[in-house]
Amino acid sequence: MSKRSNLGHCKKTGPQSRVLVIPRRNVLVAVFEHPDYELRLAREFGLGAEVGVFAWPEVLATDFRDRLKRMARRVNRLDGIVGCHGPFVDTMHTTLDAEILKVVRRRYIEAFDIAESLGARFIVFHSQYNVVVRIPSYPELYHKQSLRFWPDIIRQAERRDIDIYIENMFDDSPAPLRRLADALDSERLNLCLDPAHCLVYSELDLSEWIAVFGPHLRHVHLSDSNGVYDDHLGLGQGCLRLPETMALFKKAKRNLTYTLETGKHTRASLRRLGLDEHKK
Repeated sequence: MSKRSNLGHCKKTGPQSRVLVIPRRNVLVAVFEHPDYELRLAREFGLGAEVGVFAWPEVLATDFRDRLKRMARRVNRLDGIVGCHGPFVDTMHTTLDAEILKVVRRRYIEAFDIAESLGARFIVFHSQYNVVVRIPSYPELYHKQSLRFWPDIIRQAERRDIDIYIENMFDDSPAPLRRLADALDSERLNLCLDPAHCLVYSELDLSEWIAVFGPHLRHVHLSDSNGVYDDHLGLGQGCLRLPETMALFKKAKRNLTYTLETGKHTRASLRRLGLDEHKK
């Protein structure tokens, strides 16, 4: 395995030239913490939206039906793809506690209800792989529990015509997710790669993540990081070498979709990608 030499000690990349390698139709803006601003940019530049405002437990604990209807009206006006980010706070689908698992399953099924209302093509769920658990049996436990959990969720995806993308979060290696995707062997379940998460939590080169994910790689989350925290900085504001990163994805020769998870830095990040030109 190839290791990065700059984990946690990377140099800020500084000014970079524009990188224009993504078709506009394949780009989404994450609608998470600044929804009005993020939706406005998606509409202004003819992009899609990955809606994450309904992933937070404090939202899910309320009657959000009217809010969901308003959001559906707004995203349906967009020219691009609509996706959805599923719940991720404490949704440990590998738990051994049957009662906790019921709550996780209910939250995931609820995510499909939300995605249907939004007209979303896909839902992103976190891997929930816990690298802090340093016991020999954990990788196998994660795999077996995941194989028990995901088939029911995949049936929801098949019934509702919505894809599932599992995203690396705290993962330090791509191997467990590749093994899981291979074992589940469903066209409805594939993988989402977040290079900024790799930068913070893994010592492996991005090229290795892309190679190991292989044919299961379908979606990418883009933001920048200082290499220590998951900052969700704008592209070019941290350690991510954007030209090299995008070249690796281009080399993979897959029709990937990309979500900008850059919050208040999204306009500047679109500029980095060369997508602020030829506005609608």
